[in-house]
Amino acid sequence: MKSTRTIKEAIIRIYPEISPDDNLGSAIKAMAQNNSSALVVRDGAILLGLVTITDVMHSLVHHQDLQDTKIGSFMTRCELISAESTKNACAQLDEDQDVLSALKVMHQAGVNHLLVSGSDGEPVGVVSSLEIVRLLGK
Repeated sequence: MKSTRTIKEAIIRIYPEISPDDNLGSAIKAMAQNNSSALVVRDGAILLGLVTITDVMHSLVHHQDLQDTKIGSFMTRCELISAESTKNACAQLDEDQDVLSALKVMHQAGVNHLLVSGSDGEPVGVVSSLEIVRLLGK
């Protein structure tokens, strides 16, 4: 597959957010209300990671309580890779990368969502495998 389309064409720039102090029930409601399979976790202006539908399903299967289970306890923690060192790099890609590169990163990391960074290394959005399929189907 050869594609010159970039991730920039598929990312969702306005994405639902949740706090690490919110609970599992809040994540489920936010995903349902936003028709989203991922939420960005922020503590104020600081991006901490993602909560995906997979994280939620894992918590439910392990009988986590909807009210008592905090997002911070089961989210996928990450920091964007930048010039500064990072402890928990998450699956991410630059917005100018091609869709094949995104699919390879997703496959290698075993994830369906990537944080997308801009030219300045700051997060600009999230892309999922579904958005990539939609882009390729255009």
